[in-house]
Amino acid sequence: RLAICIVAMMCGAQSSREIQTFAALREEGFKGFLTLANGIPNRLTIERVLRLVNPKEFSNLFNRIMRHIQSSSKQSIVAIDGKRYYRRERESGRANAMYMVSAWQQENAAVLGQVGVGEKSNEIIAIPELLKILSIEDAVVTIDAIGCQKSIVKQIVKKNHAEYLIGLKGNQPIMQQEMREYAAYCLSEPAMCDAYSTYKTLEKGHGRIEKRQYFLFSDLSWFAGRTEWENLRSLVMVKSTRTVGNAASTTETRLYISSLQDVQQAAQAVRGHWNIENGLHWVLDVVFREDQWATKAETAAANLATIRKLALTFLRKAELPAKPKLSAPLKMW
Repeated sequence: RLAICIVAMMCGAQSSREIQTFAALREEGFKGFLTLANGIPNRLTIERVLRLVNPKEFSNLFNRIMRHIQSSSKQSIVAIDGKRYYRRERESGRANAMYMVSAWQQENAAVLGQVGVGEKSNEIIAIPELLKILSIEDAVVTIDAIGCQKSIVKQIVKKNHAEYLIGLKGNQPIMQQEMREYAAYCLSEPAMCDAYSTYKTLEKGHGRIEKRQYFLFSDLSWFAGRTEWENLRSLVMVKSTRTVGNAASTTETRLYISSLQDVQQAAQAVRGHWNIENGLHWVLDVVFREDQWATKAETAAANLATIRKLALTFLRKAELPAKPKLSAPLKMW
């Protein structure tokens, strides 16, 4: 029944009713590789199966499948980020949220693994569990500020044998303040020009111009807490200036701590982290209509999230005799 759900979603089904209808119309095809003694299950049976399957065990199976069909090459960028999934209470109809933390490999546009959590704050617990199942030696792991924890950094370096670039915000207020002041001092003093390296990018498109300037400060000998952060070699600062149409330009400054020492590699990691939004989260929302499913049961919501990622992975892996290369939405046709 789960196989039916995966295949149906690969072909565009976006509800349990559509899954059942799709399968009923293609029953003979499914009988070619599935044992269907009682025929195609009805919609209620499909929904019941989604509620009964253990989400954690199903997620573990997903992770084993991903380890079998994916691999992380050296210097690849692995972005770790959480996504919110909604389920609706049966009585009130209110939407409650759950989160799935995923590891996304930019190079192959693929999910390497995932761990489910109940709340946003629990990502701090989920990230170490996710790192345990990943084979990412020599990769660059990127995480937003919620992962800026000494234990997580140590795990990435000591257990995963990988590099890291992690956002620095208010959850480490003293460190953030000291790093910000040091960067400002270096940039304001001409004598400190050798303390950092820079790299610039310019992107134009859709009426938008975005300039990014990257600064990598490699001398952190002044930072008293540097030994508490495993393999901390640099502070990375990014200044982004965006202009849309005739509107006034807006500037944003972001800070990261990193084990990287090359500013261009750090710039690639910063940009690569946001690829998980376009390459995974956006596709799940727009192509698979993930946020439109008003699933009542938490177990079903978690299992559906796993099924969609399997469907997306298999679509991207599918080799079709077509040129130019087809996107996942076009392969659904």
